[in-house]
Amino acid sequence: MFSPTRSVLIRSLQAARAPAHRAPLAGAIVRLYSTPPSAAEGGDKPKIDQLKMGQTGSGKKKGSSTGLFFGFHPFAIFASLTLVASGYLMIVKPFLEWNDKTQSERKDKTKKQAAKPAYTKEQVDSFPFSKKTVVFVLGGPGSGKGTNSEKLVDDFGFVHLSAGDLLRAEQKRDVSQYGELIAHYIREGLIVPHEITIGLLRNAMMDRPECDRFLIDGFPRNLVQAKAFEDSVCQAQKVLYFECPEAVLLERLLNRGKTSGRSDDNIESIKKRFNTYFNDSKPVIDAYDKDGKVITVSCQGSMDDVYKNAHTQVTQLFKDLDQETKTGSS
Repeated sequence: MFSPTRSVLIRSLQAARAPAHRAPLAGAIVRLYSTPPSAAEGGDKPKIDQLKMGQTGSGKKKGSSTGLFFGFHPFAIFASLTLVASGYLMIVKPFLEWNDKTQSERKDKTKKQAAKPAYTKEQVDSFPFSKKTVVFVLGGPGSGKGTNSEKLVDDFGFVHLSAGDLLRAEQKRDVSQYGELIAHYIREGLIVPHEITIGLLRNAMMDRPECDRFLIDGFPRNLVQAKAFEDSVCQAQKVLYFECPEAVLLERLLNRGKTSGRSDDNIESIKKRFNTYFNDSKPVIDAYDKDGKVITVSCQGSMDDVYKNAHTQVTQLFKDLDQETKTGSS
């Protein structure tokens, strides 16, 4: 007879409702794993080369090379492998192909959705940008634009929009079509194309329709950006300029780089950012200054002194605009 393991295999094959075209193969495997009935049981006497599992008709033990391979007939091995291959071709492979197709379609759908504008042209055209109070916050890298902007938000009810933060967030979005481009410009200390930056700022303003005051930090970076924003979004009431010597800026940035984790807080990127600032951004401040729109805040002194000066200047701004210096959070 045959071992318990083989018995399970044979019973499984006999019980399975296999299609007609598989029945011969299953029967063949049953015969291979079965011992022919003896003459006493009414069967024919096995021939000298008739198969028994683990033994040939000549009485050779398992391991003999006569038609056996490790105790199994080669055809049994071949038949088993054929069943495995058939299962793969009929079940596993179609499933893998379906799964790959589904994942690909899902990614394509996500990319198409990400490529769609956040707002339609009609929504952009109807948004009351002209009724918003916009203040640009400029200064060299590390001059304290972000830190002081956060305090002004608490005291005057501004919404703080950091151009750099919006760009970095867009860069990290998995489905962003501009991620790699933004990463390259930031790493090289270059100015990201204004179409991208202005689009992010405009959308961020439209995300907060209930707010009337916006501090836009780190923008515009050049005169082209300034003109494009005022042509397509709205005019800025003032520019809050944090003036700081280059040596102080460098020291601040190097210290910040120890904990910030930002890719541009290293000596090579800092030098490139300084060049961009003095060649492109500083002329923006000079141009607005000629129009009498610049509020200069010196960064010399303690942080409290710097903010006190900024607070006083912004308070005066709202008085000039005939607006209340309201207190509130964004």
